[in-house]
Amino acid sequence: MQELLRKIDLRQLRLALLGIGAILTTAMLTGVLLPKVKAAHTANREVSVLEEASQDGDELERHLQEQQANIQELRFRLHGDMANLPVRQVEAYIIGRLQRVSWNNNVELVSVEPATGERVQIFQEILFNVQLVGQYRDLYRWLWDARNDLGYLVVKEYGLRRRDNDDDEPLLTADLSLASYRAIQ
Repeated sequence: MQELLRKIDLRQLRLALLGIGAILTTAMLTGVLLPKVKAAHTANREVSVLEEASQDGDELERHLQEQQANIQELRFRLHGDMANLPVRQVEAYIIGRLQRVSWNNNVELVSVEPATGERVQIFQEILFNVQLVGQYRDLYRWLWDARNDLGYLVVKEYGLRRRDNDDDEPLLTADLSLASYRAIQ
């Protein structure tokens, strides 16, 4: 071995050691350092994806809350606050609300007759034949307030006729057919 060392020039030995060092450094970089750099890059990419998903999640949560509010509004427009009441209580509830609207608008609620209507797809129609007496402006306000207070009722029929001969502000009799719809269980 010493003879081999004597034959090798010092310059060649340095180059050989430098080559071995370069090979070891390259092996260490590719074996140890490069996977860590790739892992860090992947982790950064995953963090950015999660941050974006977090921002989208907040927006998604807000969107879901808006849709839930829209569903509640539509449910109220369809059933009002009588969605879970039995049919007899629905009739009493609606009659009470119609009476309150009448009092607020100076209209006389002459009669309310509940009746069973027809079946419309998955809904059962409940009819209310209503007779009112009042002046034109009061009846108009009554209809507007009834729409706002009982928006889930539909006016199916409407008729007006004079009750007296006063030319300035005649009393009118209004005959209405109002319909409420309930989902069939």
